[in-house]
Amino acid sequence: MGAAAAAAALVLAIAAASGSSAATASPSAAAAANAENGFALALLPRLAGQGNVVYSPYSIDAALTMAAAGARGATAAQLDHVLGASGRDAAVADAGALRRAIAAAVGSGPGAPTLDVANALWTQSGLPLGAPFVATLTDDFGAPPQPTDFSAAPQASLATINGWVSRHTAGIIPAVLPPGAITPATRFVLANAIYLKALWATEFDPSATHPGPFTTASGRQVTVPFMSATAVSYPYAAGHGWVAVDLPYRASSLSLLAILPVGQTLASLERTLTAPSLAALTGTLTPRSVDLRIPKLALRTQTSLNATLEDLGVRAAFSPSADFRGITTAVALQIALVEHAAYLKLDEQGTVAAGATVIVGPTAVARPVSPPITVDLDRPFLALLRDDRSGAVLFVAAVADPS
Repeated sequence: MGAAAAAAALVLAIAAASGSSAATASPSAAAAANAENGFALALLPRLAGQGNVVYSPYSIDAALTMAAAGARGATAAQLDHVLGASGRDAAVADAGALRRAIAAAVGSGPGAPTLDVANALWTQSGLPLGAPFVATLTDDFGAPPQPTDFSAAPQASLATINGWVSRHTAGIIPAVLPPGAITPATRFVLANAIYLKALWATEFDPSATHPGPFTTASGRQVTVPFMSATAVSYPYAAGHGWVAVDLPYRASSLSLLAILPVGQTLASLERTLTAPSLAALTGTLTPRSVDLRIPKLALRTQTSLNATLEDLGVRAAFSPSADFRGITTAVALQIALVEHAAYLKLDEQGTVAAGATVIVGPTAVARPVSPPITVDLDRPFLALLRDDRSGAVLFVAAVADPS
């Protein structure tokens, strides 16, 4: 990634944390979170590119884990490796535990976050399905098969799937699949959608929001609105090459962790940040009085993940040699498309984030209190939306230019 790509990155996540907060997560949820964080951070330098990006690694991971439940042989092995899974049964059990942990991260009552996480499976009408696969998708992912006639009505099927995504993202992502993504050869579609609306535990005063310069990785300055907080107690940490501040959300264990590179580029931080180093970083967070400036943001990304996943090692699934006999033995299947869309907005009240991942499978074809610390996020930085108790990356974004 070049200098322009080393622009500000926003990684919204439920990130694995060390310490007492992480200890409240079940071992299975913690294992899934750790694996998913590794996957999330492996995606980061590949998706950051040359500009802004936002993505939901949790959504991508969930969709791929459902696909892996029906994979066999080398196809399953490659998916398991990229997802950091120790095997199909363990991955499914851990994914279920993580779903429950994420649901438990959100409290109740006035001001509590709104969280919608949903999975779905559509299959060609009349296609015989493997009973273990159906049981896994139904019981562990809440996604019983929905018979659909892709062969006779591909466009209507596409509208149905995009409509499902729109409903589960509060209309923020009206469509993930592009025209023509569903064809008469389509035999299954897997989808995950996630929507989050959360208020800051300490909201920013709108009267303290003012325009200011943000220096991009190329050295160019742009003017953007900055939110400000003065002498607010935030968890804070500093290490070699970075400083970090954690912004909690109301009535939940979610937070936004902003990581500002110091003496290194964002690209360098993206390449070296791993799940273990992230856990070590979060384990050093200590409440401090902070003077904070952070830009208001509204980011949107829509992309195909085929090439990225192949670069990570998922190759068999996209080829005619794909083995999805766990889904069905009636026809040979492969993955044609993995489409992803995500949205992130930060303002004085809080955060709205949405993500969706859709996998399209056709029949196989060729293919403590101190003096205030100033944290001024006016140049490239990372930020993670975290659940201290479980740890699972929900969203990742790269902000090259907040303007």
